[in-house]
Amino acid sequence: MTENPTEPEPESTQYDYSFDYIQKKLEGKKDSYGMLMKEIIRAGICTECGTCAAVCPVLEWDHLAGQPKLIGKCTGCGICYNQCPRTITDPIQLMGEFKTGYVSNTNIPEVIGAQDGGTVTSLLSYLFDEHLIDAAIVSMKDPDNPWHPVAQIITNKDDAIKASGSIYCHSQTVEALMDAIRQDYRSIAFVGTPCNIDAVDKMTSSPSGMLKYFMRAHILKIGLFCMDSFAPEALYPFFEKDGIDLSKVVKMDINKGKFHIYYDHDGEPVKSYTIKQLDKFKSSSCNFCTDLTAENADISIGSVGSGAKKNTAFARTGIGAEIIEDAAKKGYLEIEPYNAINLNAVLFLAKLKKVSQYNIQKRKVFIVREPSVIEEPKIESKPEEEQAIAKPLGSRKFLSVSKDIDEEEKLLKITLTNSVGYLLEDLKIRIVIVEELFEKKPWITAIRELFPYESIDIGYPLETVDNEIVYPNVLVEASTEKYGKVFSRTFKLAPKEEK
Repeated sequence: MTENPTEPEPESTQYDYSFDYIQKKLEGKKDSYGMLMKEIIRAGICTECGTCAAVCPVLEWDHLAGQPKLIGKCTGCGICYNQCPRTITDPIQLMGEFKTGYVSNTNIPEVIGAQDGGTVTSLLSYLFDEHLIDAAIVSMKDPDNPWHPVAQIITNKDDAIKASGSIYCHSQTVEALMDAIRQDYRSIAFVGTPCNIDAVDKMTSSPSGMLKYFMRAHILKIGLFCMDSFAPEALYPFFEKDGIDLSKVVKMDINKGKFHIYYDHDGEPVKSYTIKQLDKFKSSSCNFCTDLTAENADISIGSVGSGAKKNTAFARTGIGAEIIEDAAKKGYLEIEPYNAINLNAVLFLAKLKKVSQYNIQKRKVFIVREPSVIEEPKIESKPEEEQAIAKPLGSRKFLSVSKDIDEEEKLLKITLTNSVGYLLEDLKIRIVIVEELFEKKPWITAIRELFPYESIDIGYPLETVDNEIVYPNVLVEASTEKYGKVFSRTFKLAPKEEK
């Protein structure tokens, strides 16, 4: 019996050099087939163009599944990921265009020891001292409500120093900007997060922008790097419950994936949380934001990629570069050249921010409860102290509730949407038919958690007579253990043709 002859090695082609070149160039990076599957395929945004399979020797297109599949060992080179039209891998796409970058830190004694490198405060001090601005728009701590931000117009260096430090919450700085323009300030420095910078940029550049206002003033946009913002109405009660006295806190800081809280500027944090622990308190708008580095600013400043007590600063416009360099020349800042920035750290976080748009998934759950559910006691008395609930969040609307009738299935569909902007936990939904002073056919549905702007459908069977729907009045109530009753409304049902 003769052995099978050895199969000849496949001949090399003129294209092999291209594959080898790009593979060696990308080898060792984290862009891999696994990331392609997670961010693009499983997120449901694959265009089914087949590019990934076309450029990779160990991938082929699975026409039945409508996605690529491995036919060999993945080396993790990232060829498939980097050629996909849906991935964002170009540095300019990730962090915007800029003229030059710096690693910077303050050279002003009063600012040393403030947030990170103190670059923003130093630049404002320089601008005021040089009479380059009449006013600046900043966020300061509300003296009557610890660690809640208040947008302020400031007009001198001393106020700029008082306003130093980060508050990780949304602030209505654009309103203060409009007030400054109405007060006839002609040159204004605007300090804000990427979303607020985008608002000012749109107001000044859009055909529908505020031309009549902004022709009267020059706005220098100083943008802050921002990964997440938190809802103070939810975050701060959590801190207080964990034993933190907000009135004693002098600094909050996010560093290396942790949120640190300090009672002393130079001491160790009194408490630290992982960002994952605080994710439920994150502002829902941050799930849709893709701008880490304030791409539409004149100067963008953050703490990523620069090391301890320093800042990364990008000058995106000519005037931005001139301001940074002149501030350094006149002793307000110390700057190091662009190559001192750990750009990979900036690009990594910027990519996380960009791809977040692909990972937003809203549940649509259709719940139909069996009528055997036992109603809770009609009357239950408790001592007042046991019924205490958390302070209501002002006039904020917790739930948006709509109804629809499926006349074919004889079903009332109640759609509940979390409209408060952060996670709602342990929701209890009660639906009951109301006839004059009486209630009947109560249904109770427990929802463990409802994410920001997530919707859930609850199906409620309607009564029929001779197979015709009886259109009653239906009461829908929602409550949580933390906030008590958050929704109560009676819906008057009617056939669709009568609406």
